Amino acid sequence: MNLYHLGKRFLTSLIAQKLNDEEQQLVRSVLLDNELDLWIKSMKVDQRHSLVVLKRFLAILPSAGRDAQASALLHDIGKSQLQMGIFSRVAATLIGPRTQRFSQYHRHEEIGIDLLEAARCSTITIGYLRGNGEPDVVAALATADNI
Repeated sequence: MNLYHLGKRFLTSLIAQKLNDEEQQLVRSVLLDNELDLWIKSMKVDQRHSLVVLKRFLAILPSAGRDAQASALLHDIGKSQLQMGIFSRVAATLIGPRTQRFSQYHRHEEIGIDLLEAARCSTITIGYLRGNGEPDVVAALATADNI
């Protein structure tokens, strides 16, 4: 557990602002309608984080295709189903999966993949989120999310 990364995420979560029109347009230019329908249901803080991850990802891999970019925006989509606030997420991270609710938080990647599959999203995008596909894309996604 990288405490610096977690602390930075916590602080940025507290001050996260709604995406402006230009940022929303960027998201809309990447996501397909079914993906966008899921993304819109995310908390403001998760939308902001996903855009930050996309920008970091593109700085690492500027030639990345649409599916790879979509995976950057959708990597935490499973959190949208959990209805957990910032402080509950911090507790879940620090305490671990000791309760059913905290356990779900620790499984948000799996939950997200299930959501994307149910919405018939791109199998390539889902593959990247599973850690499959082009190794440079998978590595860039991990790096962009963990800076």
